Amino acid sequence: MPLIDTHCHYNLEPLYSNWPNHLAQALENGVAQSIIVGAGLRSSQKAVEIAQKENKLYAAVGIHPERSLKITDLNQSLDQLEKIAQNKKVVAIGEIGLDYFHLEKSQAQKDLFIGQISLAKRLNLPIILHVRDKEEAAYFETLEVLEKHWHFKKAVVFHCVSGPLKYVKKALDYPNSYFGFDGNITFKNADHLREIFQLVQKTAPHKILLETDAPYLAPVPWRGQLCEPKMIAQTAKYLSENFQLDLNKVYQNSLDAFTLSYKL
Repeated sequence: MPLIDTHCHYNLEPLYSNWPNHLAQALENGVAQSIIVGAGLRSSQKAVEIAQKENKLYAAVGIHPERSLKITDLNQSLDQLEKIAQNKKVVAIGEIGLDYFHLEKSQAQKDLFIGQISLAKRLNLPIILHVRDKEEAAYFETLEVLEKHWHFKKAVVFHCVSGPLKYVKKALDYPNSYFGFDGNITFKNADHLREIFQLVQKTAPHKILLETDAPYLAPVPWRGQLCEPKMIAQTAKYLSENFQLDLNKVYQNSLDAFTLSYKL
């Protein structure tokens, strides 16, 4: 069964220095295509450079909210990102959003988020969201930003989806929302993530995507170890066996979300 890893980081160490080998192993495990996601200007450029070398790879470019406090000139950073995003292998802007888990709430985060939404709109590209919080504020403020600044004609991907069920239910109402599930859904203590998954599966199975977020979030039985892109096969197996996930449907969802085309 072909799989598409809609969020991985061949552009970050320890994968970057040996990405061709990691890619070869992913291909052997049924990963037909992958999207390499940027977390800053440098990693976004690396994502594009890698994607240009392999027709099964695509890039998303963006500035992670954790970088917001390091930006001294927002307009200059957005201009640089736009230049990188002009490449034909770029299929989304991301990962972007709000993170109140690692950072304090700030206007700098929100300005960076809104600026990248505007860029995605200009380039007619989907966005990939990173949203985290110890409580609930970042989740509902993300929805407020989207409702004000996003037109919803292109996909809005809730990467490694988490947060209150009320937030997920509201996000499900967006006509072009998609939800990425990662290896952490296999963790013993991940009942809430499984509850989110079952909600999406019951309500809108056409919105389910699979991700690795490699080199992070390795699924059981490799929890705590380096996550390799090939491990998406284990997450797919877990969801297929335990929740009867239709992997054919997920493959088509991934093509639809990022407007990809691929002949096996």
